Amino acid sequence: MSESNSVVVVGAGLAGLYAAKLLQPQFKDVLVLEATNRPGGRVRQVAGAAPWPVEAGPQFIHGANSSLKEMLDEMQCGIQQYDWPDWWYFGKERRFMRAPAEDQDLNRTHELFADVGNEKYPETDISAEQWLRNKGASSKVLAIADACYANDFGCTLHQLGLREMITENRKWDSGEDYLVLDCPLSDLVKHIAKDLNRQIHCNCPVSRIEHDSNGALIRLYGGRQIRCKHVLVTVPITVLQREEITFVPPLPQLKQQAIQRVKMSNAIKVIMMFAQPFWPEGFFDVVCTDSFIPEFWVTPPPTYSHQHEKQPDSCRDASQSSASRCGPQAGSSQQAAAQDAGTEARQEHKQNLQQGQTLQPQQQQSWQQPQVQQHDSQQQQHDTQQQQQQEAVYCMVGFVAGSKAEEISKLRQNSVVIKTLSQLDDMFCKSCMWHGTFLVTLLLLLQLVWTQQAQSSSCIQLHQPSFMLT
Repeated sequence: MSESNSVVVVGAGLAGLYAAKLLQPQFKDVLVLEATNRPGGRVRQVAGAAPWPVEAGPQFIHGANSSLKEMLDEMQCGIQQYDWPDWWYFGKERRFMRAPAEDQDLNRTHELFADVGNEKYPETDISAEQWLRNKGASSKVLAIADACYANDFGCTLHQLGLREMITENRKWDSGEDYLVLDCPLSDLVKHIAKDLNRQIHCNCPVSRIEHDSNGALIRLYGGRQIRCKHVLVTVPITVLQREEITFVPPLPQLKQQAIQRVKMSNAIKVIMMFAQPFWPEGFFDVVCTDSFIPEFWVTPPPTYSHQHEKQPDSCRDASQSSASRCGPQAGSSQQAAAQDAGTEARQEHKQNLQQGQTLQPQQQQSWQQPQVQQHDSQQQQHDTQQQQQQEAVYCMVGFVAGSKAEEISKLRQNSVVIKTLSQLDDMFCKSCMWHGTFLVTLLLLLQLVWTQQAQSSSCIQLHQPSFMLT
């Protein structure tokens, strides 16, 4: 026997949660199905790299006009607004400059990308690299475009399509500044989800969607069925590309072609802790051309949690009254090392079906906001601030995306560390701001975190408690 809802949203990432939040006033029984054991999608933190959880996925809000800004204001979240980038490092020249930098090639690159919306859509798409070469771009312009624009798109220059550049230029209306929050992005997830609560069902991977003019029948691995008038699919594009969800009848040909055309690249974050800051006062972000890591930024610890939680997200059996943990804790190294939890869940359920087993009802759980006393939260906040002051550590994150990220992921851990710190040494020691020997000391752990845009992440921990370059 199948259940019945007016609207079902498949996927509890930010897109799915926000859609459900908008739909709920009109459709009180809106249901959100999430394949993994928590809502939030790619929003997740890594514990152990710093005295506070560090964002392994998205970290900033792009643009003061973003649709998320209103919710951040509702949360009374502290926001710092930065120009991006505020520094440049030209690797071949060993030149470190504050933005806006007076450089002819840099100005030319900005002009080309600012005016790309005036280009006509090519009948056959070409890469940004080919487009720039057609414009007579110099090798330095290509290097700037790769490190700044392509890396910000989450790819390398030869992977970035001209059609996408034109569309983004014409449609982007959120603004260019970066908004840095004083709270973890998981607080934003909880804020959006707080009114949905038991309407978010975790550990519920969808296997099949049968749809017609009367509505849809959603089949989950394990046999559960849900009928609805409308279904909204917000899963990662890679889930659709791998055809992990079967549509009956198949999606229109144009949609299938669009699904296969959209590409998602890999990205790597190198998270480093230092005993003292060696960068200029007020420094936020630097884009680096012709370098091992094309971008670095400093990340302050969250001031506090706006949701007053002591515990991370929890899942709960809908048939029970007391909360129970399910899966590893959010932010643990086990979770950070998990490879695409949704895919794993689907594979596990496929195996169970092949063996004649079914998913037990108590395994399909509804997510609930953790309930803790505010006094405990305030005490934890005080203790955390004291710990951070005592340890006095400073966090810097390196970011690289696209094919270069895939190349770096194949290197040995020590090689990544040495190359990254060597680049920082060249940037900050050999610039005109510094003289003499520059000593970089890595405290605690250094974690190399790479995040697949298809909602998976991995983590390699270095066991050396410190690492030095001179």
